[in-house]
Amino acid sequence: MRSPAAAFDLRAALTEELQAAVEELEASPSQPKAVHRCRVRVKRARALARIGRAGAPGLAGVFNDTARGVMRTLAQGRDVVALAEAARAFAKKEGKKTATALLAVADALEEERLRAPGLNMEGARADLKDLLALALVWPEASPRQIRRGADRIARRARRARRRGFEAKAAAPRHEWRKREKDRFFAALLLGEAWPRARRRKLGEKLGDVLGRERDARLLLDRLVAEPDLAGEGKAPARALKALAARCRKFSDKADALGQKLHAAGA
Repeated sequence: MRSPAAAFDLRAALTEELQAAVEELEASPSQPKAVHRCRVRVKRARALARIGRAGAPGLAGVFNDTARGVMRTLAQGRDVVALAEAARAFAKKEGKKTATALLAVADALEEERLRAPGLNMEGARADLKDLLALALVWPEASPRQIRRGADRIARRARRARRRGFEAKAAAPRHEWRKREKDRFFAALLLGEAWPRARRRKLGEKLGDVLGRERDARLLLDRLVAEPDLAGEGKAPARALKALAARCRKFSDKADALGQKLHAAGA
């Protein structure tokens, strides 16, 4: 394993991510894509805070609890948008009748989003400012602490892969996805200070496939509970069959990518 080439300024990196999150939200608060970009910035900041846990465990705990509140607030409406987008994307690769059923699901989810309460902007702004305040007082992290934090993130990703590998239940697969996202963001943001093989392209691809699997599973669950979303007659059955096949495809692909990534010492 490589030693960090230089001290990593954790406080500056955290501050940069959170300032960018605030800017994304302020620029287009009503746009789902802007909210998504804001959430990604918060996820990146959470990965950095987990690295900083080695030097400031109490502060990292407060940061993570606050970040969870931000993510819950920003998830209002965004989760439905993501599922609608996934249904439309899956429809493009299906036959006409199945595609029609999946597009009906997407339209129903879009209508659901329009009926939902608007984003609590004041709450989101307040929580983001709290996170930024915590970032600004983060103690300087030594190279050794950065390495310890990075090693912990890598261990958690490996452990989550072992539990999620070939799992049929959604929970361990989702946990694996979250831990791989942490590993990817940490390796990306630390750069040369990441003490292991970064494998950023492979890590990004794995996170994307696990995300697609997650979307397919969530759509499948929604359709099991509300088959009428897909329309009448055989439409729900066609959509369910297609989504089950997508789940299997993405699951197999993620398992293979995970083996490849971790075999390389990521």
